[in-house]
Amino acid sequence: MVTITDVAHEAGVSKTTVSYVISNNPRISKDTADRVRQAMRKLGYTVNHTARALSTSKTMTIGLQVNADDNMKVSLTRGAYLCELSDCARKQGYDLLLLSHHNGMQSIRDIANSRKVDGLILMDIDRADPRIPVAVESEVPTVLLGIPENPMGLDEIDTDFERAAHELIDLFTEQHHQEIALLHTPEGTENGGSNFAVRFRQSVVREASDKGITLHVASPEDWDLAPSERLRSTLNRFPNITGLIIDDDNAVISAPQTFTELGMQVPEDLSVAVVVPDVIRDQMRIPYTAIDINLPAVAQEAVDTLVRRIDNPNAPSVTRLVSQPLIRQHSVKSL
Repeated sequence: MVTITDVAHEAGVSKTTVSYVISNNPRISKDTADRVRQAMRKLGYTVNHTARALSTSKTMTIGLQVNADDNMKVSLTRGAYLCELSDCARKQGYDLLLLSHHNGMQSIRDIANSRKVDGLILMDIDRADPRIPVAVESEVPTVLLGIPENPMGLDEIDTDFERAAHELIDLFTEQHHQEIALLHTPEGTENGGSNFAVRFRQSVVREASDKGITLHVASPEDWDLAPSERLRSTLNRFPNITGLIIDDDNAVISAPQTFTELGMQVPEDLSVAVVVPDVIRDQMRIPYTAIDINLPAVAQEAVDTLVRRIDNPNAPSVTRLVSQPLIRQHSVKSL
Protein backbone atom coordinates (compact mmCIF):
# COMPACT_ATOMS: atom_id res chain seq x y z
CA MET A 1 0.00 0.00 0.00
CA VAL A 2 1.30 3.44 -0.95
CA THR A 3 1.86 5.63 2.10
CA ILE A 4 2.23 9.36 2.68
CA THR A 5 5.95 8.71 3.19
CA ASP A 6 6.18 7.28 -0.34
CA VAL A 7 4.45 10.36 -1.74
CA ALA A 8 6.77 12.68 0.18
CA HIS A 9 9.83 10.83 -1.15
CA GLU A 10 8.55 10.89 -4.74
CA ALA A 11 7.76 14.62 -4.57
CA GLY A 12 10.94 15.52 -2.69
CA VAL A 13 9.09 17.11 0.23
CA SER A 14 8.35 16.34 3.88
CA LYS A 15 5.40 14.28 5.12
CA THR A 16 4.07 17.44 6.74
CA THR A 17 4.00 19.18 3.37
CA VAL A 18 2.05 16.29 1.84
CA SER A 19 -0.42 16.48 4.72
CA TYR A 20 -0.83 20.21 4.15
CA VAL A 21 -1.49 19.62 0.44
CA ILE A 22 -4.14 16.99 1.24
CA SER A 23 -5.93 19.47 3.52
CA ASN A 24 -5.46 22.32 1.01
CA ASN A 25 -3.51 24.44 3.47
CA PRO A 26 -2.95 27.87 1.86
CA ARG A 27 0.63 28.09 3.15
CA ILE A 28 1.76 25.62 0.45
CA SER A 29 2.71 27.18 -2.90
CA LYS A 30 0.88 26.13 -6.05
CA ASP A 31 4.04 24.65 -7.60
CA THR A 32 4.69 22.50 -4.54
CA ALA A 33 1.04 21.42 -4.31
CA ASP A 34 1.04 20.47 -8.00
CA ARG A 35 4.21 18.44 -7.55
CA VAL A 36 2.74 16.56 -4.58
CA ARG A 37 -0.55 15.86 -6.38
CA GLN A 38 1.37 14.62 -9.43
CA ALA A 39 3.27 12.22 -7.16
CA MET A 40 -0.01 11.04 -5.61
CA ARG A 41 -1.45 10.30 -9.06
CA LYS A 42 1.71 8.58 -10.21
CA LEU A 43 1.84 6.30 -7.18
CA GLY A 44 -1.92 5.77 -6.99
CA TYR A 45 -2.13 7.21 -3.48
CA THR A 46 -5.58 7.73 -1.95
CA VAL A 47 -6.42 9.38 1.36
CA ASN A 48 -7.16 6.98 4.23
CA HIS A 49 -10.15 8.82 5.71
CA THR A 50 -10.34 6.65 8.83
CA ALA A 51 -6.70 7.14 9.75
CA ARG A 52 -6.88 10.83 8.98
CA ALA A 53 -9.98 11.27 11.12
CA LEU A 54 -8.30 9.51 14.05
CA SER A 55 -5.17 11.65 13.75
CA THR A 56 -7.04 14.95 13.47
CA SER A 57 -10.01 14.27 15.79
CA LYS A 58 -12.28 15.10 12.85
CA THR A 59 -15.05 13.13 11.20
CA MET A 60 -13.82 14.20 7.75
CA THR A 61 -17.48 14.59 6.81
CA ILE A 62 -19.35 17.67 5.59
CA GLY A 63 -23.10 17.91 6.07
CA LEU A 64 -25.27 19.34 3.28
CA GLN A 65 -28.62 20.50 4.64
CA VAL A 66 -31.28 20.95 1.96
CA ASN A 67 -34.87 22.10 2.12
CA ALA A 68 -36.94 18.91 2.25
CA ASP A 69 -40.02 20.67 0.84
CA ASP A 70 -38.05 21.93 -2.15
CA ASN A 71 -36.81 18.40 -2.79
CA MET A 72 -40.38 17.44 -3.69
CA LYS A 73 -39.97 19.60 -6.79
CA VAL A 74 -37.87 18.47 -9.74
CA SER A 75 -34.80 20.70 -10.12
CA LEU A 76 -31.94 19.77 -12.39
CA THR A 77 -29.90 22.59 -10.89
CA ARG A 78 -30.23 21.18 -7.37
CA GLY A 79 -29.27 17.71 -8.56
CA ALA A 80 -26.23 19.09 -10.40
CA TYR A 81 -25.21 21.02 -7.28
CA LEU A 82 -25.35 17.85 -5.17
CA CYS A 83 -23.00 16.09 -7.58
CA GLU A 84 -20.58 19.02 -7.74
CA LEU A 85 -20.52 19.56 -3.96
CA SER A 86 -19.88 15.87 -3.41
CA ASP A 87 -17.02 15.90 -5.91
CA CYS A 88 -15.46 19.03 -4.40
CA ALA A 89 -15.71 17.57 -0.88
CA ARG A 90 -14.04 14.37 -2.05
CA LYS A 91 -11.14 16.32 -3.52
CA GLN A 92 -10.68 17.98 -0.13
CA GLY A 93 -10.62 14.58 1.59
CA TYR A 94 -14.15 14.84 2.96
CA ASP A 95 -17.28 12.74 2.57
CA LEU A 96 -20.60 14.52 1.99
CA LEU A 97 -23.60 13.63 4.16
CA LEU A 98 -26.96 14.71 2.69
CA LEU A 99 -29.42 15.94 5.33
CA SER A 100 -33.03 16.31 4.16
CA HIS A 101 -35.05 16.09 7.37
CA HIS A 102 -38.45 17.79 7.02
CA ASN A 103 -37.50 19.94 10.01
CA GLY A 104 -34.25 21.60 9.00
CA MET A 105 -33.74 23.23 12.39
CA GLN A 106 -34.02 19.93 14.25
CA SER A 107 -31.74 18.27 11.72
CA ILE A 108 -29.03 20.83 12.50
CA ARG A 109 -29.46 20.34 16.26
CA ASP A 110 -29.22 16.56 15.87
CA ILE A 111 -26.07 16.82 13.78
CA ALA A 112 -24.48 19.21 16.27
CA ASN A 113 -25.30 16.95 19.23
CA SER A 114 -24.09 13.77 17.53
CA ARG A 115 -20.95 15.43 16.11
CA LYS A 116 -21.39 13.54 12.85
CA VAL A 117 -19.90 16.31 10.72
CA ASP A 118 -17.09 18.84 10.89
CA GLY A 119 -19.08 21.52 9.10
CA LEU A 120 -22.35 22.32 7.34
CA ILE A 121 -23.40 23.77 4.02
CA LEU A 122 -26.96 25.10 4.04
CA MET A 123 -28.62 24.99 0.62
CA ASP A 124 -31.92 26.45 -0.66
CA ILE A 125 -31.52 29.63 1.36
CA ASP A 126 -34.67 31.68 1.99
CA ARG A 127 -34.69 35.43 2.67
CA ALA A 128 -35.37 34.91 6.40
CA ASP A 129 -34.14 31.34 6.70
CA PRO A 130 -35.05 29.83 10.09
CA ARG A 131 -32.10 27.43 9.94
CA ILE A 132 -29.55 30.24 10.19
CA PRO A 133 -29.98 31.14 13.88
CA VAL A 134 -30.00 27.44 14.76
CA ALA A 135 -26.74 26.92 12.86
CA VAL A 136 -25.18 29.88 14.68
CA GLU A 137 -26.38 28.53 18.02
CA SER A 138 -25.03 25.05 17.24
CA GLU A 139 -21.50 26.45 16.73
CA VAL A 140 -20.95 24.00 13.87
CA PRO A 141 -18.84 25.71 11.16
CA THR A 142 -21.41 26.67 8.54
CA VAL A 143 -21.44 28.13 5.03
CA LEU A 144 -24.59 29.40 3.34
CA LEU A 145 -25.02 28.47 -0.33
CA GLY A 146 -27.16 31.53 -0.96
CA ILE A 147 -27.57 35.07 0.35
CA PRO A 148 -30.24 35.72 3.02
CA GLU A 149 -31.27 39.10 4.39
CA ASN A 150 -29.33 38.46 7.60
CA PRO A 151 -26.53 35.86 7.53
CA MET A 152 -25.85 36.41 11.26
CA GLY A 153 -22.10 36.29 10.71
CA LEU A 154 -22.02 33.09 8.63
CA ASP A 155 -20.04 32.80 5.39
CA GLU A 156 -22.10 33.29 2.20
CA ILE A 157 -21.40 31.93 -1.29
CA ASP A 158 -23.58 32.29 -4.37
CA THR A 159 -23.79 33.26 -8.01
CA ASP A 160 -23.66 37.01 -8.64
CA PHE A 161 -27.28 37.32 -9.75
CA GLU A 162 -27.12 41.11 -9.47
CA ARG A 163 -24.37 41.26 -12.07
CA ALA A 164 -26.26 38.75 -14.24
CA ALA A 165 -29.31 41.04 -14.22
CA HIS A 166 -27.14 44.02 -15.15
CA GLU A 167 -25.56 42.21 -18.12
CA LEU A 168 -28.88 40.94 -19.47
CA ILE A 169 -30.64 44.31 -19.27
CA ASP A 170 -27.60 45.94 -20.87
CA LEU A 171 -27.88 43.42 -23.70
CA PHE A 172 -31.54 44.23 -24.38
CA THR A 173 -30.77 47.95 -24.09
CA GLU A 174 -27.97 47.67 -26.65
CA GLN A 175 -30.39 45.96 -29.02
CA HIS A 176 -32.97 48.76 -28.55
CA HIS A 177 -35.70 46.73 -26.84
CA GLN A 178 -38.22 48.81 -24.91
CA GLU A 179 -40.70 46.23 -23.56
CA ILE A 180 -39.66 42.82 -22.25
CA ALA A 181 -40.82 40.24 -19.68
CA LEU A 182 -39.17 38.16 -16.96
CA LEU A 183 -40.16 34.55 -16.30
CA HIS A 184 -38.32 33.65 -13.11
CA THR A 185 -38.07 30.75 -10.68
CA PRO A 186 -41.14 30.54 -8.41
CA GLU A 187 -40.28 32.13 -5.08
CA GLY A 188 -42.89 30.65 -2.75
CA THR A 189 -44.16 34.06 -1.67
CA GLU A 190 -43.82 37.53 -3.13
CA ASN A 191 -41.62 38.68 -0.25
CA GLY A 192 -39.98 35.43 0.77
CA GLY A 193 -39.04 31.99 -0.45
CA SER A 194 -35.93 31.09 -2.44
CA ASN A 195 -33.80 34.18 -2.14
CA PHE A 196 -31.76 33.75 -5.32
CA ALA A 197 -35.01 34.16 -7.28
CA VAL A 198 -35.98 37.21 -5.21
CA ARG A 199 -32.55 38.79 -5.68
CA PHE A 200 -32.58 38.21 -9.42
CA ARG A 201 -36.11 39.54 -9.86
CA GLN A 202 -35.41 42.66 -7.83
CA SER A 203 -32.17 43.28 -9.72
CA VAL A 204 -33.80 42.88 -13.15
CA VAL A 205 -36.63 45.23 -12.12
CA ARG A 206 -34.15 47.82 -10.87
CA GLU A 207 -31.87 47.60 -13.91
CA ALA A 208 -34.79 47.82 -16.35
CA SER A 209 -36.14 50.89 -14.55
CA ASP A 210 -32.72 52.55 -14.67
CA LYS A 211 -32.47 51.89 -18.44
CA GLY A 212 -36.03 53.02 -19.21
CA ILE A 213 -37.21 49.57 -20.28
CA THR A 214 -40.78 48.51 -19.56
CA LEU A 215 -40.50 45.20 -17.70
CA HIS A 216 -43.35 42.79 -17.06
CA VAL A 217 -42.89 40.06 -14.43
CA ALA A 218 -44.68 36.71 -14.62
CA SER A 219 -47.57 36.59 -12.17
CA PRO A 220 -47.31 34.63 -8.89
CA GLU A 221 -50.70 33.20 -9.86
CA ASP A 222 -48.84 31.09 -12.42
CA TRP A 223 -46.18 29.67 -10.11
CA ASP A 224 -48.01 26.36 -9.61
CA LEU A 225 -48.43 25.80 -13.36
CA ALA A 226 -46.22 23.49 -15.37
CA PRO A 227 -43.17 25.31 -16.85
CA SER A 228 -44.54 25.32 -20.41
CA GLU A 229 -47.89 26.62 -19.17
CA ARG A 230 -46.19 29.41 -17.23
CA LEU A 231 -44.39 30.41 -20.42
CA ARG A 232 -47.62 30.36 -22.43
CA SER A 233 -49.38 32.41 -19.76
CA THR A 234 -46.62 35.01 -19.73
CA LEU A 235 -46.78 35.40 -23.51
CA ASN A 236 -50.57 35.71 -23.39
CA ARG A 237 -50.49 38.28 -20.59
CA PHE A 238 -47.93 40.47 -22.34
CA PRO A 239 -48.51 40.21 -26.11
CA ASN A 240 -46.50 43.36 -26.95
CA ILE A 241 -43.13 42.28 -25.55
CA THR A 242 -40.18 41.97 -27.92
CA GLY A 243 -37.93 40.13 -25.49
CA LEU A 244 -38.05 37.55 -22.70
CA ILE A 245 -35.64 36.65 -19.89
CA ILE A 246 -36.04 33.16 -18.35
CA ASP A 247 -34.17 32.12 -15.22
CA ASP A 248 -36.06 28.91 -14.29
CA ASP A 249 -34.23 25.83 -15.53
CA ASN A 250 -37.40 23.79 -16.14
CA ALA A 251 -38.93 26.65 -18.15
CA VAL A 252 -35.68 27.06 -20.09
CA ILE A 253 -35.66 23.38 -21.05
CA SER A 254 -39.29 23.39 -22.17
CA ALA A 255 -39.06 26.72 -24.04
CA PRO A 256 -37.85 25.47 -27.47
CA GLN A 257 -40.72 22.97 -27.78
CA THR A 258 -43.25 25.50 -26.46
CA PHE A 259 -42.15 28.11 -29.01
CA THR A 260 -42.39 25.51 -31.77
CA GLU A 261 -45.91 24.54 -30.71
CA LEU A 262 -46.90 28.23 -30.73
CA GLY A 263 -45.37 28.76 -34.17
CA MET A 264 -42.92 31.34 -32.81
CA GLN A 265 -39.39 31.84 -34.13
CA VAL A 266 -36.49 33.05 -31.97
CA PRO A 267 -35.32 35.75 -32.45
CA GLU A 268 -37.53 36.69 -35.43
CA ASP A 269 -40.74 36.78 -33.37
CA LEU A 270 -39.26 37.09 -29.88
CA SER A 271 -35.77 37.67 -28.49
CA VAL A 272 -34.85 35.30 -25.65
CA ALA A 273 -32.05 35.20 -23.08
CA VAL A 274 -31.76 32.79 -20.16
CA VAL A 275 -29.96 32.17 -16.89
CA VAL A 276 -29.06 28.49 -16.67
CA PRO A 277 -26.26 26.20 -15.42
CA ASP A 278 -23.69 25.65 -18.14
CA VAL A 279 -23.97 21.85 -17.84
CA ILE A 280 -27.70 22.03 -18.57
CA ARG A 281 -27.26 24.43 -21.50
CA ASP A 282 -24.58 22.19 -23.02
CA GLN A 283 -26.27 18.84 -22.49
CA MET A 284 -29.77 20.04 -23.42
CA ARG A 285 -28.40 22.12 -26.31
CA ILE A 286 -30.29 25.22 -25.18
CA PRO A 287 -30.05 27.57 -28.22
CA TYR A 288 -30.36 30.90 -26.41
CA THR A 289 -28.00 33.64 -25.25
CA ALA A 290 -27.28 32.79 -21.63
CA ILE A 291 -25.72 33.76 -18.37
CA ASP A 292 -23.82 30.50 -17.92
CA ILE A 293 -23.85 29.54 -14.24
CA ASN A 294 -20.65 27.64 -13.54
CA LEU A 295 -21.89 25.23 -10.88
CA PRO A 296 -18.46 23.62 -10.30
CA ALA A 297 -16.98 27.06 -9.54
CA VAL A 298 -19.73 27.95 -7.06
CA ALA A 299 -19.58 24.52 -5.42
CA GLN A 300 -15.80 24.69 -5.16
CA GLU A 301 -16.00 28.11 -3.53
CA ALA A 302 -18.55 26.85 -1.00
CA VAL A 303 -16.53 23.76 -0.05
CA ASP A 304 -13.20 25.63 0.07
CA THR A 305 -14.75 28.32 2.27
CA LEU A 306 -16.15 25.71 4.66
CA VAL A 307 -12.83 23.86 4.91
CA ARG A 308 -11.11 27.15 5.76
CA ARG A 309 -13.83 27.84 8.34
CA ILE A 310 -13.33 24.39 9.90
CA ASP A 311 -9.58 25.05 10.15
CA ASN A 312 -10.03 28.60 11.45
CA PRO A 313 -13.40 29.02 13.22
CA ASN A 314 -12.64 32.56 14.41
CA ALA A 315 -11.68 34.10 11.05
CA PRO A 316 -13.83 37.01 9.80
CA SER A 317 -16.88 35.92 7.82
CA VAL A 318 -16.85 36.33 4.04
CA THR A 319 -19.39 36.93 1.27
CA ARG A 320 -18.35 35.75 -2.18
CA LEU A 321 -20.46 36.21 -5.29
CA VAL A 322 -19.17 34.24 -8.27
CA SER A 323 -19.53 36.15 -11.56
CA GLN A 324 -20.69 34.18 -14.58
CA PRO A 325 -20.07 34.81 -18.30
CA LEU A 326 -22.64 35.97 -20.84
CA ILE A 327 -22.65 33.53 -23.76
CA ARG A 328 -24.13 35.10 -26.90
CA GLN A 329 -25.98 32.78 -29.28
CA HIS A 330 -27.75 35.31 -31.52
CA SER A 331 -31.15 34.86 -29.85
CA VAL A 332 -31.51 38.58 -29.03
CA LYS A 333 -31.94 40.62 -32.19
CA SER A 334 -31.52 44.35 -32.75
CA LEU A 335 -34.73 46.33 -33.33
